[in-house]
Amino acid sequence: MTNYFHLPIGDGYSLVSAELSMAKELFELVDSNREHLRTFLDFVDSSVDETLQENYIKMKLQGSANGTDKLFFIAYGDKLIGTIDLHAIHPTVKKAEIGYWVHADFTRKGITSKAVRALCQYAFDVLELNKLTIMAAVRNIGSNKVAQNCGFTFLGTRPQDSFIYGEYQDMNEYYLVKNDF
Repeated sequence: MTNYFHLPIGDGYSLVSAELSMAKELFELVDSNREHLRTFLDFVDSSVDETLQENYIKMKLQGSANGTDKLFFIAYGDKLIGTIDLHAIHPTVKKAEIGYWVHADFTRKGITSKAVRALCQYAFDVLELNKLTIMAAVRNIGSNKVAQNCGFTFLGTRPQDSFIYGEYQDMNEYYLVKNDF
């Protein structure tokens, strides 16, 4: 993976530009961590081989070309450990939503917060966005802490705003505007 474009975020971690050739490694990452990821992500059970990841990367690369998405992988050295993206980019209003996940072995280490801060810097400085949003399941304590640690303001809770594996989940909404970063 050392040949791919990457943005260092500290302590050997980096954001790596997504490439289609990374689908197999991404599948292996998901496959090795199903129980942890399944709690808050709805794609885990349908991920039975690298096809889903290939399609996901293609969709995000097309979204990048259209100006609606930007996907990065989070890496430690040469190893993928998670994903982070901007999606629902609205070019007129200059806003987007951030989504992320990391392998259980890399939680509670501040890595996701570093990745979010780097992505915010990229979004505000390079893409010239004005507002970023994070939606976090109320029960996802780690994701809520990431939003708070990165300076996002809690806007409110959206009752039953997500439906994952037959269960509704309440979602907390956080926002950050460029002037507050």
